[in-house]
This record gives sequence, structure tokens and C-alpha cells, in this order.
Amino acid sequence: MTETSRIAVGVRRGLGLRCPHCGEGRLFSRFLKVRERCDACGADNTIYPSDDAPPYLTLLLVGHLILPFMFWMDKAWAPAMWVMFAIWLPLIAVLTLAVLPVLKGAVVGFAWATGVTRETARQ
Repeated sequence: MTETSRIAVGVRRGLGLRCPHCGEGRLFSRFLKVRERCDACGADNTIYPSDDAPPYLTLLLVGHLILPFMFWMDKAWAPAMWVMFAIWLPLIAVLTLAVLPVLKGAVVGFAWATGVTRETARQ
């Protein structure tokens, strides 16, 4: 398997919230807590760092999805500020909470595919 295809497999499995090793076991035991051992293959997925990248990528993605519509709505209809807050804040919160685990899974899958562990990341 080439490096590119290994990365694609790892990221695809992570996006599906599955173990990057086997693609069958669940990656998370709770909302954002990575399982210590995969149910299917027993792999330790906690060795892969996923601390800062998932929130950054989530904010980048959600911001780029939402901000154009916010600006368009403000320009087209000029609603009151409380209306803007009432519409966009809950939407941003829901999207952020929905996307964060998916992107954390993708980061774990990418780390698995490239061989980055917590030990190698410190060096």
C-alpha cells in the first residue's frame, strides 16, 4: 500500500469514527474520548496525538461554511442584531459539536497513516 492510499484509508476510517487499524471497531468511547483498545482488533488508538488540530480544523470549516451566509443575510435583509444572534449562534454551536468528533477521527486516522505517535510528536 502506498503512503497516499494509506493516508486516504486512515482518514476515511477516521471520518467514519472507526478504528484506523481495522476500520471496524468504534474509535470513541464517549463524545471525544478515544478508546484505549479497539473492540475488533485491540489496537491502542490513544497513542495518536489529536489535541489542537481538530478544534482548529472545526472552526476553520464551520467558519467558512457559515460566515458567507451571515454576511449575505445581513446585507440582504439587515435584521436586528438579536435576530442574527438567535439564528446563527445555535446553528454554529450545533455544527461545531457535530463536526468536531468527525474531524478528530480524521486527525487520528491521519496520525495512524503517517506513523505519528505522541512519542514521535514530542521529538
